[in-house]
Amino acid sequence: MDPIDRTARFTEKIKALIDSSFASRYDDLEAALRHSLAAVALVEEARDELPPEVVVAAWTQHGNALRLTGCYEEAELTLARAGSLPVADRPTRVRLLEIQASLYRNTGRLDSAARCLAKAMEEHTPLGDPVGEAHLHNLFGIVYAEQGRRPEAFRSFQNAMTCLGPGSPPDVVVATCHNLFETLIEAGELEEASAALVILEPYYRRLTSPRIAGKAEWLRARLCRALHQLPAARLAYERAYEILSTEPRSPELAALAREMADLVDPMPLSPALSPRGEGERDSLAVPPSPGPEG
Repeated sequence: MDPIDRTARFTEKIKALIDSSFASRYDDLEAALRHSLAAVALVEEARDELPPEVVVAAWTQHGNALRLTGCYEEAELTLARAGSLPVADRPTRVRLLEIQASLYRNTGRLDSAARCLAKAMEEHTPLGDPVGEAHLHNLFGIVYAEQGRRPEAFRSFQNAMTCLGPGSPPDVVVATCHNLFETLIEAGELEEASAALVILEPYYRRLTSPRIAGKAEWLRARLCRALHQLPAARLAYERAYEILSTEPRSPELAALAREMADLVDPMPLSPALSPRGEGERDSLAVPPSPGPEG
């Protein structure tokens, strides 16, 4: 086979696997990991023939899949491998910085996450991509919220919303609104949070992802809990647990189970949904935000 044709075929296959892994992040974490692993296997088979941005993109997505499944140490090593290669492609560099920032946030290194995002924003600005900019503002907002810096978090989520329009991808709109909704609950702005939920409902219905549906129920439970509507909160928690338990690789399940167990309510949990013991299996260094991030 002609070397040029071989390189083109490998590049096409690897990019397709990267896209499949990314697309599976909300629906099937096992598939996301499987596709990313297949991509890096092909990279290693033809490493010397491939453009650097393809190699870095494959290792970056594999690191992201490992992160989403709670394999943080492996994710760190994988992302370090991606970062060790010089690459001229700006979007590839931005994506690597985004995933590194998310890993730092997942493992409690919030200052490092913020520095990574600042570098990513600096790299991204010349691209003139409003959807990508919205995504970065959203990630900044999550970090600020977890640092307890609510004014900065609100401002970041609002900046993200200004970048979006009627034609923006629904998953980006949902991610931003969802995290703003969560921050409103945490700030005790329950009337505004209730109004935000009404706005979000049509977007939730447009997306078919079980993981997003589960997270939506989780936040609904938090809102009901904050409003002292405990029976409604328990029902929403049970729905969230039932949906998210179909994805056992998700580290979020343990945090949800612990939160359910802490609910003060004389009504017992349904035996089939009791989280006792389940939350101990995948304990996290830092309880995750239920908001989608991508």
